[in-house]
Amino acid sequence: MTDLQKKQTCPFVPPEVIPDRIIAPDNTILLIPDNDTYVNPPHFIKAGKTRDWWTPYFYNCLPIVFGNQHGFLMLATYDFVVRWNGDNGLPGLKIHLLESEPNPNYILLSSHFGSGILTIQSRYTFRTPKGVNLMVKEPPNYFVNGFSWMNAVIETDNLRRDFTFNIKVTEPNRDIYVAKGTPLGCILPYPRYFLDNYTLEELQDPELLGEAKKTVSYFSTERNDFDNGPRMRYMEGIDIYNLRFKEHQKSLDMGEWWSSTKPTTNAKPNNQSESVEQALSKRMKMSISEVLRRIQRNLRAKR
Repeated sequence: MTDLQKKQTCPFVPPEVIPDRIIAPDNTILLIPDNDTYVNPPHFIKAGKTRDWWTPYFYNCLPIVFGNQHGFLMLATYDFVVRWNGDNGLPGLKIHLLESEPNPNYILLSSHFGSGILTIQSRYTFRTPKGVNLMVKEPPNYFVNGFSWMNAVIETDNLRRDFTFNIKVTEPNRDIYVAKGTPLGCILPYPRYFLDNYTLEELQDPELLGEAKKTVSYFSTERNDFDNGPRMRYMEGIDIYNLRFKEHQKSLDMGEWWSSTKPTTNAKPNNQSESVEQALSKRMKMSISEVLRRIQRNLRAKR
């Protein structure tokens, strides 16, 4: 019997049974490194309000500003270029680092699934409170031309191992430059069975339906016939009748989000998010010739 056949017929059995005794506290995502090399992960931040590609006008729209803040971002820790030749095999996707691999390296990049999918492996396992999943999704309102993020939902209160973040490359035969600090993924706590309890149905009550339609028309009249600029009703939580919303939320809490044991230099995600955006903006201004020069230098070093 070959070694491969032995592995297939005799699966690995751990020498001991370790009960799952980890219970994440409420409102907490626990990060567990796969070894002692990885501490104080620099590649996770809480998403902030600002986006470098926005004009000031965007900030008049509370829904998309609020959407910016939803999730924790996983950032690239080095510059790299991805190229997919259109082939669905694993070799069809190539990854070229434009600088030395950091030590320790908090993220690993690979072509793991084929089909032009870039797989990002964090060196951390996530654990959530009982009954809470993690939704893995696109970084909100961050874009990389040629990338489409693949969404997933994971039972991280039960899962005792790692998982991957995955991005589909949508444009073959093109070099896609990714700067250090670019968000490569986003995690968002998501209560299990949350969506299961919702349905879609039409409002049937004739009186309420009439009131709702009339109110919509009043909003439309004000916007189309009387507004010369943003009136900011929604931002301020006021409807067309100047009645205030109940429990109106204009922002997520951007205070301390990491435990008090984390060094103070990394403790304020709002400041860190701004510095990440500034650094990313500078790197994205790098000329194409500079990117090509780095690729050529990297290729010569491998020969």
